Amino acid sequence: MAGTEKPSLKVREFYLYELERIASGAVAKAPGGAPQGRVDIERLLQESYGVKIVAFHGLASKWKTYAFIDTTARVVFVDADLIDNVNEEKKYRFTLAEELAHLLIHTSLFANCKTIDARLAIEDALKDAQRDRMENNAKALGSAILMPEKSVREFVESVLPKFTDEHGHVLVGELASAISQHYDVNFRPAKRRLKVLGYHRSHGWDLD
Repeated sequence: MAGTEKPSLKVREFYLYELERIASGAVAKAPGGAPQGRVDIERLLQESYGVKIVAFHGLASKWKTYAFIDTTARVVFVDADLIDNVNEEKKYRFTLAEELAHLLIHTSLFANCKTIDARLAIEDALKDAQRDRMENNAKALGSAILMPEKSVREFVESVLPKFTDEHGHVLVGELASAISQHYDVNFRPAKRRLKVLGYHRSHGWDLD
């Protein structure tokens, strides 16, 4: 029957400078102003964006995802085991940052998705390229929120002498570890953030 086809879903591609600008605006809303180090992502979600964080038992085991956000009701459901595991705090923080990213740039895509099944149905309807674009943009934005560009550049500049050897070579791994500790994120996202910010091009660092 004519007119019964559903419109195709669209996932916008964001440029890096757009994501950095969105992240800067988000962090500026942090209680007490933009921090120079660790971003309290829980307070940012709850107090600045009015998002409630709710533990969801068995989320990861049943649906193979650690969190999803109801952008309409402004509730983020997080796997209870992830919330309770102190050894996974950095992963928990990054998960919250990704869900905030979905709220900021994918609200229209997930409008009226009030259940995990509805959310996954939207994702399943996306083409592989669209799904990859959506997740890559959310991860990039989440990373930029937890490690704001201006703050990271100032931090790198301040500690760089400590991680430069007598031959002038930068100890990239140790520098990434320092970023990891300063911003309370895992090592791989910290190192990847340096690459996203172009230090492999501007300084010739090996960030692969």
